Amino acid sequence: MKLYFVTTNEHKVEEVAHVLQPYGIQVKQVHRELAEPDVGSQEKVALYKAEQAFALVKKPVIVEDTGVYFNAYRDFPGIFAKRIYNGIGLRGLLKLLKGVDRRAMFKVVIVLQWGKTARQRKVFVGTLSGKMAHGVHKPSARRLAYEKLFIPDGYSKTIVEMSLSEKNKFSHRAIAAHKLARWLKRHGLR
Repeated sequence: MKLYFVTTNEHKVEEVAHVLQPYGIQVKQVHRELAEPDVGSQEKVALYKAEQAFALVKKPVIVEDTGVYFNAYRDFPGIFAKRIYNGIGLRGLLKLLKGVDRRAMFKVVIVLQWGKTARQRKVFVGTLSGKMAHGVHKPSARRLAYEKLFIPDGYSKTIVEMSLSEKNKFSHRAIAAHKLARWLKRHGLR
């Protein structure tokens, strides 16, 4: 089986492909930026992106939306994680966390869409709890920005300091991708 992952982020594709490959599912990246409207929840954003992606590719697609939630701030940065990072950078994020609760959560929503109707799509969610570090780890690493700050529960190092294999044993994206793969093995695309 082949799924088309519509995203400009090759790191996300690599992670999901690594999880799905043992299930016999191939992932091919379609390098396209999708609109991310301010519609209130990650699920709604991901569903909107899935509709765009399917209209573009016209084959089974997956999209995802990742949010980061700081305990110190209600639903922040949440669905705006990328915009906030692009606006203030990692150092700005560290300033926001100075003197407050550093606990945080990653949440990813993956949507599989294989047709035009709501019955032809499925949502998979993964979460990961942890805390934000006091400094940026491996600042020049070509990885997702928040991984340079995020320390998962039960670990003493940031995600950026882990190999892909280690990260995919517990990450929010791996959890959702495993759910997707198990669902496909049970149900297939109807």
